[in-house]
Amino acid sequence: MGTLVETTGVSSPVAIAGCGVVSALGTGIAGLELAITANASGLRHNERMAHRGYQSAVGGWVPESVLETLRSTSPAYADARAFLLSLDALRQACLEALPFFESINPTRRGLVLSTTKADIEALERKLNHTAGSPLAERHWHPALLAADLAAEWSIAGPVQCVSAACISGLLAIQQGATLIQREQADVVAVVGVDLISHFVLAGFSTLKSLEPDGCHPFDAGRMGLSLGEGAGALLLVREDLLASPAPRILGWGVSNDANHLTGPSRDGAGLALAMTRALARAAIAPDAIDYLNAHGTGTPYNDAMESLAMRTVFGENVPPFSSSKGMLGHCLGAAGIIETIVCLIALRTRLLPGTPRLRERDPAAPASLLSQPQHGTRVRYALKINCGFGGTNAALVLEQPQNLTAKALA
Repeated sequence: MGTLVETTGVSSPVAIAGCGVVSALGTGIAGLELAITANASGLRHNERMAHRGYQSAVGGWVPESVLETLRSTSPAYADARAFLLSLDALRQACLEALPFFESINPTRRGLVLSTTKADIEALERKLNHTAGSPLAERHWHPALLAADLAAEWSIAGPVQCVSAACISGLLAIQQGATLIQREQADVVAVVGVDLISHFVLAGFSTLKSLEPDGCHPFDAGRMGLSLGEGAGALLLVREDLLASPAPRILGWGVSNDANHLTGPSRDGAGLALAMTRALARAAIAPDAIDYLNAHGTGTPYNDAMESLAMRTVFGENVPPFSSSKGMLGHCLGAAGIIETIVCLIALRTRLLPGTPRLRERDPAAPASLLSQPQHGTRVRYALKINCGFGGTNAALVLEQPQNLTAKALA
């Protein structure tokens, strides 16, 4: 459903007109913003997954109350959990810019889906000889999940899927921006979704990468990550079509250090290259970045590698940075999109997020690590980074236009 492409830069401005999220913190941007303000964690123990031999049953689970509400609203999709979550996130993003969205011809609307497993639960039910709906079984295939999401919102332009481990979300944003730059669409919905399933828990348990009591990113005593689930959506648009200013995508960078199937390159050179490329495409210097949202899984090797990469790019002047994994868990294919929304909230509110569940900063981590939320005097540029299996790395630069007021984004 489309191939990944590179461009030499963002040739025409691409803006973000709407966003939506469903996560461990509930549904909607307001809950996420409240959690950022309180430096709260959405991680919790799941009794249903306990006693199954997994390394941990602590994760960023979508609350059952949220699922019940979504199921009651769309009973035909009751067992299609990936579709329910992503459809609600997409609904939020489209409603935020509804008059504009409806003014765009359906053939000029596009959609890019980011996921690593699609509806893995439906496949698990099939293997266990448990009945499931035909819709849920369609969504074993990411392409069909993307097609059904597009049909719900009359998106008749290009529809693509990205599945590239944990950088999928940032690559999907890149793809959406590229479709707009190449004049293949005027508006592109970028949607990311993944579920915590038995398969995913078993896989990460086999790798011995889960922390039993929940992750502690950039902590001196960190031992592993916590999985998360949910969906995020961004509505990308041609900036010149908007009546009022909106946050912009300035540039991006990707790399592959090809170090190991699951382990990152210890020197952080690949991630540093992705960040350098993103800054070059955005045409800004490293010292212009006001906030950096790290991948920050809480595994010993990942966080150490990120610390080295940040120092390679920024020297001893690493901008204020934090990890959102202690708040949301690692949402896999949805991580890059949901964490980009965290950056958008920081740009809008000028409140730099902290690092929930951090106890004691690893001395090897840059001193600019934020343990608690911090107000910034100038928050114009944000850098979002993600890393993934296979040595993949991605970075995205966002800008808050100076004439964009809080009221315009509210």
